[in-house]
Amino acid sequence: MNFLLKVFSNPLLIFAVIAIVWYLTRDFLSLTAALMVLVTLQVLLEKIVKGEVGKVLFISWCLLIPLGSLTLLLRDPVFLQWKFSIIHWLLALILLGSLFLKGPFLLKRMFISIGPELKGVPEKAWVNVTYFIGVSLLLIGTINLYFIYFSDISTWVNFKLYGVTLLNIAATSSALFYLFSKVPASIEN
Repeated sequence: MNFLLKVFSNPLLIFAVIAIVWYLTRDFLSLTAALMVLVTLQVLLEKIVKGEVGKVLFISWCLLIPLGSLTLLLRDPVFLQWKFSIIHWLLALILLGSLFLKGPFLLKRMFISIGPELKGVPEKAWVNVTYFIGVSLLLIGTINLYFIYFSDISTWVNFKLYGVTLLNIAATSSALFYLFSKVPASIEN
């Protein structure tokens, strides 16, 4: 069961399912149904194996099911397309909101798990990175609206698959490079 959870929790799986289903069918309804099944399986497996479901996965699933259902029932992809912007905006608001309530603890905890040497980074750098990632998420969600309303569905899928991946990698890499540049010299040696 743990192996299945690892396979289904891999973010590359969603990327692969989107690519395979889209390029084989070019049908947005099939793509929507496949995503709904996959994410539901992820939620069920996480609940069975771990006893709980991660917040981001659960929120995404709670948006995916009703918006995906509307997409299937009304045969209009805009509902599922909007889910993508809503998720990015919610993540941005959570990051920025937590910054004002408790400080930059969310990104700090996540990034320190990647690089423990980041523990010595000054608080101001964590605040800057939290603003940067939060604004990046808001921007990506907004750019998505452009592709929804000013391009065809095929271009939107390509943007979702490749453009967003590159934007997220660029934002995260920039943030990590910045943070690693702020590691005190005594910790580096």
